Amino acid sequence: MPQKEKVVPATAPVQGKEVPRLPRPEASALVPLDNTRKLFATIDEELEMLRRRSGELLSGSPTAQVPIKDMERLEALVLDLREANASLTLASLDASTRESAAVDSHQRQTLFLAMLAHELRNPLAPIVTSADLLGRMEGTSPEVQALQGIIKRQSSHLSRLVDDLLDISRINSNKFRVCKQALLLNQCLDQALETCQPELMAHKQALRLSLAIDGVWVYGDPTRLTQLFSNLILNASKFSPEGSPIYLSGQQEGQQVRVSVRDEGIGISPDKQPYVFDLFTQGAVGQGMMAKGLGLGLTLVRTIAQLHEGSVSLKSRGEGLGSEFLVTLPVMAPPAEHAPVPAGQMAPAAPKPAVERSKHILLIDDHPDINQTLGMLLRGEGHRVDCAIDGPSGLRMEQLAHYDVVCCDIGLPGMSGYEVAKNLRARPSKARLIAISGYDQQEQKDRAMAAGFDHYLVKPILGDELLALIAHD
Repeated sequence: MPQKEKVVPATAPVQGKEVPRLPRPEASALVPLDNTRKLFATIDEELEMLRRRSGELLSGSPTAQVPIKDMERLEALVLDLREANASLTLASLDASTRESAAVDSHQRQTLFLAMLAHELRNPLAPIVTSADLLGRMEGTSPEVQALQGIIKRQSSHLSRLVDDLLDISRINSNKFRVCKQALLLNQCLDQALETCQPELMAHKQALRLSLAIDGVWVYGDPTRLTQLFSNLILNASKFSPEGSPIYLSGQQEGQQVRVSVRDEGIGISPDKQPYVFDLFTQGAVGQGMMAKGLGLGLTLVRTIAQLHEGSVSLKSRGEGLGSEFLVTLPVMAPPAEHAPVPAGQMAPAAPKPAVERSKHILLIDDHPDINQTLGMLLRGEGHRVDCAIDGPSGLRMEQLAHYDVVCCDIGLPGMSGYEVAKNLRARPSKARLIAISGYDQQEQKDRAMAAGFDHYLVKPILGDELLALIAHD
């Protein structure tokens, strides 16, 4: 008599369905995502049949039996599911490790850029001040004046590159901020034109203006908007031939103001136009020409425009046919204090500022060239100046002389500028404290203000900016 196949009560037999056994992954291998999904689908089908057959068994159905071989296949599927789960766990841990490594790498990159900017600004500071001093000298030869112009332009270019690198780092870290206020847009454009004028003159490029924006107010960050328009004008200069014109126009259209920067330069091919605002995308160049710039300026332009609820767009008919960048910003109503005054009700003229008096100034910086050049600049304006190369000696000098103004570096050896400020504020000293630092992070600025500084200047500083602060009582 043939032996009957042994059965166990469980669920109904599988209706002619062979479930293939999936190969088990090696301990160190990961199951592909598609295979894992198929495995889960198969398990779901088997579990659904198992639930139906369990219901039949509980209801007393005589057909609720399943062969042992089907149970073995089900157990094999469960084992495969466990192994897949282990592989997915390993994959999750690996992804978490990679994410942690990426975050750590980004933090190191941010720190490196901050240190790089600091190290570049220290030598830039005396170069910029020296160029400023050369420009203030009377009776210098045309050759010296020409050299002064070259030094000033190139050091300004280096300063902008350093600032752009740090701004890109802030964008990537979501730390790029704008400090908005009500302002006249033409003030930002005037400042941008002043910034770009030396570069335009060096390339003999005429700037043709058609601005109808007098009295147009926007809510924005004056520094960042000036940076936006400066980048566009300098970009047009960089990619235009020597002597070619650059056009700057602007007008209000309803609740928006549109500013256009147009050139007759090398243009941009249609296939590259969608990417010009992307990070590290360099301008199109002709055959045999070197790429210009780091590909940072237009990314900053787009970011600044977006943070002001505006936009920037590009128009170019192709290579060799020039480019036009159009910036659109929302306008605002003039603030109440700037509303037009009816005739006959003009406000009285503001009193003239008091005549500037000579100040006694202490410079504290461990960089001898910075002390020397800033000292020459301030003495040339009639101020008395003493210098110290570290915090302790500066504190001793201040205790004896009682200075009107103390200009102090932040990154001093031994005793930091923060500690110097705290020590001075603990005394009866009434000196105004000006921090001069190579660091441009908001954290450093906030910490300096908390330590007792009245102002914070980033190297390389402009002579007129420092003199204005010192002259202010």
